[in-house]
Amino acid sequence: MSDADHTEEQSEPNGQDRVVGAMHIATLKPKGACWYCNQPLDNIRRFCSKTCADDYRIEEEAFNNPSA
Repeated sequence: MSDADHTEEQSEPNGQDRVVGAMHIATLKPKGACWYCNQPLDNIRRFCSKTCADDYRIEEEAFNNPSA
C-alpha cells in the first residue's frame, strides 16, 4: 500500500464526521444565544461566529466519540 492510499483512507472518515457534525448542528434550534459561548444573538443564528461553531463541533465529536 502506498502512502497516498493510506492518506486517502485516513481522510475519508474525517469528511464523514464533518457531515455528521454539520447535520447535528443543523438540528439545533436557534435560542437567542450562541450555543457555544452564550453571547446574545437574534432568533435566527445558532452561533456568533465560525470559530464558535467549529469549537462546538469539535467538542461534540470528542464527547460523542471518546475513544477517537
